[in-house]
Amino acid sequence: MAGKTKKKLTVTQMRSVIKFLIGVNIVLLIAVIVLSVLLAVSRSKSSKDAVSIIKSDGKYTVCLDPGHGGSDIGATGINNIHEKDGNLKLSLKVAKLLKKNGVKVVMTRDDDSTVSSEDRAAIANDCNADLYLALHRNYAANPEACGVEAWIYSSGSEKNHAIADTILSNLEKVGISDNRGVRTGTQFDSDNDYIVIKQTNMTSLIIEMGFISNEKDVELYDNNMDDYAAAIANGIIEWLNEYQ
Repeated sequence: MAGKTKKKLTVTQMRSVIKFLIGVNIVLLIAVIVLSVLLAVSRSKSSKDAVSIIKSDGKYTVCLDPGHGGSDIGATGINNIHEKDGNLKLSLKVAKLLKKNGVKVVMTRDDDSTVSSEDRAAIANDCNADLYLALHRNYAANPEACGVEAWIYSSGSEKNHAIADTILSNLEKVGISDNRGVRTGTQFDSDNDYIVIKQTNMTSLIIEMGFISNEKDVELYDNNMDDYAAAIANGIIEWLNEYQ
């Protein structure tokens, strides 16, 4: 019995097979890219969630100052948000983390209260704090202005620069639009100082947590608040253990 002759593929059939194989390869390539992106996002989120906190065993006191409050709403940002509210929310999260890790925390306010700059400095001095940290948010008429910055004493010491650099570095790891660096004095006079820095007896600084007038900074602030709190707390404890 004669063997069967193999039927050759027609040109049209070969083209169909090639198209099918190309389609499969494209789908596989897209799947690999999507999987890689998902893994990268997952690793990034895990690294932010796993902020390392060093135990300080109750040896230190930190005065946290949520900027503005009460009748002083601070800056008004996009969507009519008030600076005082975000300042308090973030400060309370930082305080919770510090207390959890053995740091004594004194708040200048823990609700929507009006507190003068002089009283804020006095609260820090009365508790003999090792560090005074005020949390604020910036504002600019230019909606493109963005980024996080720190303000310290006009003739800031190594310790003063170190705490500012450490906190900014930790915030960068979480993700900020821009690190605007450490600044001395005030916005209008580098040889003068903000009252809360001038009148406090310990290492003091103000962190401006992005621009309330910039859409990207507001989005980052809202989405990363827990990670920002952990970054700030971690930076504080690293500094306390090294410099105090």
